Amino acid sequence: MLRSYIKIAFRALTRSKAHSAINIVGLSLGIAVCILITLFVRDEWTFDKFHSKAERIYRVYAREDWGENQQFASANVPFPMGPALKDNLPEVEYQVRLNKVGTQVKVGDNIYTETLDVAGKDFFKVFDFKLLKGDRETALEKQDNVLLTEETALKYFGEADPVGKTISIQLNEKFEEFNVAGVIENIRSNSSISFSLLASDLNFTRMFSERTLTEAWFNISPETYVLLHEGTDPKVLEGKFPALFRTLLGEDQYKQSKYAPGLQLITDIHLDKDAPGGYAPVSDPKYSLILGAIALLILFVACINFVTLSIGRSLKRAKEVGIRKVVGAVRTQLITQFIGEATIIASISMLIGLTLAVLALPVFNELAAKQLLFPFNSFLAVVLGVLLLIIGLISGSYPAFVLSAFRPVAILKGVVQSGNKQTLRKVLVGVQLVLSIFLITCTLVMRNQLGFLQEKNLGFNKEQLVVVPMNLPRGPRLAELAKLGFEKTEQFKVALSGKPGIKEICAANHGFGSLAWMNIGYTDIKGVYRTTYVNAVDADYIPVMKMEMVQGRNFEEANTSDKRRSVIVNEAFVKELGWDIAVGKKIPGAKFEDHEIIGVVKDFNYMSLYNKVGPVILVMSPEPISAGIENINTNDRPTPKLIVRLNPGETAQGVEEIQKAWEKLAAGEEFKFTFVDDALQSQYASDLNLGKIVNVATALAILIGSLGLYGLASLAMQNRTKEITIRKVLGATQNSLLVLLSREYIVLIAICLLISVPLTIYMMQAWLSTFEYRVNIGWLVFMVSGGISLFIAMMTVGYQVLATASTQPAQSLKYE
Repeated sequence: MLRSYIKIAFRALTRSKAHSAINIVGLSLGIAVCILITLFVRDEWTFDKFHSKAERIYRVYAREDWGENQQFASANVPFPMGPALKDNLPEVEYQVRLNKVGTQVKVGDNIYTETLDVAGKDFFKVFDFKLLKGDRETALEKQDNVLLTEETALKYFGEADPVGKTISIQLNEKFEEFNVAGVIENIRSNSSISFSLLASDLNFTRMFSERTLTEAWFNISPETYVLLHEGTDPKVLEGKFPALFRTLLGEDQYKQSKYAPGLQLITDIHLDKDAPGGYAPVSDPKYSLILGAIALLILFVACINFVTLSIGRSLKRAKEVGIRKVVGAVRTQLITQFIGEATIIASISMLIGLTLAVLALPVFNELAAKQLLFPFNSFLAVVLGVLLLIIGLISGSYPAFVLSAFRPVAILKGVVQSGNKQTLRKVLVGVQLVLSIFLITCTLVMRNQLGFLQEKNLGFNKEQLVVVPMNLPRGPRLAELAKLGFEKTEQFKVALSGKPGIKEICAANHGFGSLAWMNIGYTDIKGVYRTTYVNAVDADYIPVMKMEMVQGRNFEEANTSDKRRSVIVNEAFVKELGWDIAVGKKIPGAKFEDHEIIGVVKDFNYMSLYNKVGPVILVMSPEPISAGIENINTNDRPTPKLIVRLNPGETAQGVEEIQKAWEKLAAGEEFKFTFVDDALQSQYASDLNLGKIVNVATALAILIGSLGLYGLASLAMQNRTKEITIRKVLGATQNSLLVLLSREYIVLIAICLLISVPLTIYMMQAWLSTFEYRVNIGWLVFMVSGGISLFIAMMTVGYQVLATASTQPAQSLKYE
């Protein structure tokens, strides 16, 4: 019996090759997209779950409440935090501090600019990073031990065994010798903790003062993780924090800041947009949901093709059903056969779809900025099994139950009613068109927003700008570090002056598009706690960046007072304090040293367009304001950076001149540079990647939908051959027939466009709300998407209409 079903199923498929091909191609594409997006979503939702103790590992984050609208939160916390929690709370089994340090590494005669991660000695007792070489128990027990990842070991030593070899790492003002104690497997892509070099936190005493490590409760730097004992309720533990920190900070400091750290489960870090961000970028969970929904929509469109084509062919298979019932077939047998046919098509499509997914994975990885691998394991088997079940049931159930319900007498008399099927067919095609129009409109809105991000006036000129970070020793305090850095940048300015390709040069502690600028907190003279961003710059910074002064004047290089006490603020700073004129005033902090505001610069976007422009202070030296700072938060080391504007069309020559100057003035040090426009674009990498994936998904949905419309139009025209012939005999032209036969599709598209409008507005407003600066959706995108849908449908349907309408009446009558 089963063999008979299979033979009949294959006969049905081969008898209607075009429609079978349409179904298989559509389902294959839908399955391939589903598999790839499932891998993406799985990667996003399994971040950090590879740690065996993940359910007990928490990141500590800092929270302070200095009054109305003056809340402070950060994933970076003070150095004393970890030891204080471990020493005072028995629920904490281990604590691990992770601190990233920009430094230089000497390996033989080569010098590399690197980021060193300094970690607590209990690192491997908490986290499950795989140590390929070395001893997990003792690797971080010694101050002069360092661990390298596979990639870093290959970079430093090639194929040679690095264990036991010596490298020099700059800590503060001198290089320290470190012994390579082990090699760690390259960090997987779904880890919130990543590093290339790892050393013990016993080195903190070489890098920071005793006060910073034990008493500075309002200077934040490391991320701190705690491993709780089994059975510990984190909420109950957080309830003990107020009493603990009241004791540690003293009643006055605690009461003023309302110091209240919190705990965040490590597996929540990657997708928690509401929590403060740390070293690792946080992803928006909406992206996974959006892509998952798109994958299901594409698969749904492919299934709709199957159902609509099956309905369209139902009259052709009605006689088969009638004869089989006459000779004794029962309904369950017919249902089994038709679902079996759907399952066969689904199975063939599954194999093709899996092959397409494997072949397309490298391209998808590039689009999604991932390093996904195919898990040929139980997970993939479950995904394929679920897809097969869904496709078989959705695609096969309706045709099976409808066709099997035909009555033999009605079939053989030729009176099978098709009215209900025509209505359902139109509904299904309508759903398909709604989804297609929705995807097209979303694509257009996303393109508009992403284009807006690239074209918006940021308050400075980002074109042809190159940023070159200076390498300086760690250790000097902020003002001294700025002084040393600007002295070094001045040497480069002299060396590059007048060189081919070089237009203008300036220097600043922070660039654009990388890490956030240094953020400081202070209490003003009215007792209000305020925060602002700070950047130390030279006198050429504002004119080179093409910023606009709206009050006062710029810094002057020859003015010693400017270097000692002058500051420039932005419009947002002035607005926050409620001033009209800021020039001549001082920052209203009780503890700031002598200084004066000499100018106000027009607001510029120093952060991404996800964020509103906040208060900014520009200084030539941090000295005047450093004494009044109560909190400092920065992920970008405030080391001066050379900023060079290149001449248009001479980019390569300009970069070459910078490199020549680097080799002369910083011989042996690794030369690194970034283009500002590239760095700015990287801020929106996740949205740009999402836009690319949505573009491809929309194209696939349109292709699948067009295949279905083509097949459906083919069936519809076959059923209307006699009508078309009679109309031609009576004088109808091809154009009039095209209008007549296309009218229902035009009306259907108009209805579908109206239905898609509220859905699109709801979804796109939710996405656009993540940007502080965004475009309006507008009606134009709906008109364009409707026009595109109409054009595609008319091209698809029109071809079949014209092909049928151009057939000679004699041939049509012979066919009938």
